[in-house]
Amino acid sequence: MKKIDKIIQKLENYITNNEYEPIESESFELKNQPANAKDKDYDSIKESICAFLNTNEGILLVGIKEDIKNKKYIIGNGYNQDFEANFKTLLNESFEDFEKRKIDISDYIRFEIKDFLDKQILVIYVEKLPADKKYAFLNGKAYQRKLTGDHEIDKNKISAQEGYKKEIENSRELFPVLNATIQHISVDKLNDYIYQINKEIKIETTKNDIEQAKSFLLRKFFITKEEEPTILGMLVCGEYVEDYLGNRCEVDCFVNSPIKIAQNKKILKDNILNLFENSFNFIYRNIAIGISAENGGTPTPEYPEDLIRECINNSLAHRDYTVNRCINIDITPQKHIEIRNPGGFKKELLIEQTNHAIPLRLIIPNQKAVNPKLADILKVFNKYEGKGIGMATLVNECLKDNIDLPYYKFKNENDITLVIPSGKLLDNTMENIFENFSGFLENLTQGKPLTEDEKHVISYLYKSEKENENFRYTILLTHDNNHLNAITSLKKAGIIYQHELSTAIQPIFVLHRELMKTDFNDVLIKIFGKTYIALDNDCKNCLNIIYQINTYSKIKDVSVSQIGNILYFNQHKKIFDIKIFESFRKKIILIFDTLEQNNFIKKENEKYVINLNFLKSA
Repeated sequence: MKKIDKIIQKLENYITNNEYEPIESESFELKNQPANAKDKDYDSIKESICAFLNTNEGILLVGIKEDIKNKKYIIGNGYNQDFEANFKTLLNESFEDFEKRKIDISDYIRFEIKDFLDKQILVIYVEKLPADKKYAFLNGKAYQRKLTGDHEIDKNKISAQEGYKKEIENSRELFPVLNATIQHISVDKLNDYIYQINKEIKIETTKNDIEQAKSFLLRKFFITKEEEPTILGMLVCGEYVEDYLGNRCEVDCFVNSPIKIAQNKKILKDNILNLFENSFNFIYRNIAIGISAENGGTPTPEYPEDLIRECINNSLAHRDYTVNRCINIDITPQKHIEIRNPGGFKKELLIEQTNHAIPLRLIIPNQKAVNPKLADILKVFNKYEGKGIGMATLVNECLKDNIDLPYYKFKNENDITLVIPSGKLLDNTMENIFENFSGFLENLTQGKPLTEDEKHVISYLYKSEKENENFRYTILLTHDNNHLNAITSLKKAGIIYQHELSTAIQPIFVLHRELMKTDFNDVLIKIFGKTYIALDNDCKNCLNIIYQINTYSKIKDVSVSQIGNILYFNQHKKIFDIKIFESFRKKIILIFDTLEQNNFIKKENEKYVINLNFLKSA
C-alpha cells in the first residue's frame, strides 16, 4: 500500500469513528477546499507547494479540514472539481525565481483525485526542485518546510543559494562524453530509470525508441542540445559505459584481513545504479553481523545499513567525474571502512589552523552536491526512508553510538578518503577518561552528573581534537547538527568553550584544557628526578595514568587491573583476543611490582598512589 493510501485510510477511520490524532508532518499537509482563487485557503496551498518545492518534497491533501481546537477532521463537501482551472494556472504562473522570471513547475507537481467516503479529495504530489532551480518564490517570498509549518527563507540563505547556482552552471556531470553518440544511450536502461520514478505515481511514459526518448533525455540533461551523451546520461543509461567513461564508472572493493583466506577483492564496472547496489552488497557481505541483546537477539550489522547506503550514494554523487580514476572501498573487519574518492572539498568548507596551540583541521558540513543532478537521480534509487544529508548523518550516527568518530584523510587536493571506524563514540576509552576526571568534572558541574548527551558531545570534541593532531580532518560539531541543549549546558559549566578562532556564524567548540591532559612528564620529573627519565616507556605510561587519576578523579587511588584496562583500551579500543588481553594485564602486574619495589608508587589498602616523597626517601 502506498504512503498516501495509508494516510487516507487513517483519515477515513478518524472521521467515521469521530477520533483525532495529529497526522501532519514535514512531508504531509491537509488543506481546506478554497472557496475561490482569492481565498486565503488557496494562498495557503500555494505557500505549502512553494515550501515543498524548496525543501524535501511532500504531499498536500485538499478537501479535508483539520479542526485543531475541537480535535476533529471535517470532510465538508470535499474537493470541488470546478476549481481545477485554478490549479492548472498555478503550474506556470504562480512561482518565480530570484530574478523574478516565471518558473514552470509542471515537471515537479502531479494531481490525483481520489474517492473519500462519499466525496472526493485532491492529492497534490510535490517534488523538490533540483539544486540548480532553487529557490521558488511566491509573491516575492521563498518558503521552506520546518516540522509541520511553512516559513519564509532567510535572505542570507537565498543569497548563498544564488552563489551556488552560479558555481554549478558548468557542472562537470554535464560535460559531453568524448566519441559517444546518442546511439550509445540504452532505451532499456532509460526505462529502468523511468520505472523507478513512476513507483509512487506515474509521471513519465516509457520510451519505445531513442527518437521518442530525445525530449526526455534533453530535459534530464542526459544529452546536450547537440544530442551528445553527457557524463550524467552515460552513468545512468549508457551502453558500453566502461569503454567511454573508463575508471569513472568503476568501484574497486577490498577486504583487508591478516588471515589470507578472509581477504577479498571485487572490481565493479557498470552504470550508476548497479555500482550503487553492488558496492553496498559487497560491504554488507563483508562486515561483521552481531546479535543485539537490546532487540531480543536481532542480528545487528557492524554499521547501520542506511549509513552504508548513504555513504556510497554520496561517494558516487560527490566525486569529480573529470578525473579518470575509480573509487576505492577498503574494509578492515572490526576496525573501519575507508572510501577513497577522486575530488576534494572547497577551501571555504575547510577550517585549517595547524600552527595554533589547539590545531584545527575541520570540515564545515555541506548539504550541496558537487553533481546536483546526479545526486537527485541517486535519491530515486535509495532503498531507505531516511532523510540523510551526508555529513550530518555521519555526525548523528556517531553521536548515537552506531559508529566511532568518522574522519577524512587527504592525500592531495583531489584525493580524499572517508574513514568510518566501527564501534561507538562513548567507548571504553572515553568511559575511562570520564572516570579519571570525575572529581574535576564534578567541581565544574557543582555536583550535577553529566547526561548521556553531554558525555557524547565531550567525547566527540575530545576525539576530534586528537584526530586533528594526527593530521586528520573531522566534521565540525555545531549547534545545528546536534545536541543543542548539551552544548549550551556544557558551555555554562565551563567544560567547553569557543576556540578563539570561532566566528559568530561558525562557532568552534573545544574542551577545557585540563581534560585534554595526558602527558605529565614534566611534573613526574620534578617528583622523581633523573630516575624517571631512565624508565622505559611502559613504566612512564603507567605513572602518567596513575598521576592523572590521583589528581583529577573522585577516587584517588588505583588498582593494577584498572590501569591495565585503561592502557589496553587506549591501544586496542576493544578486546579482540582474550589471550592477548590477559597477557597484557600480566605485563602490567610486573610493571607495578617494579614501580613499587623502586618506591615510585606506594600501596594503600591494596591500591596505589604516586609516592610524592620519592626524592626525600631516596
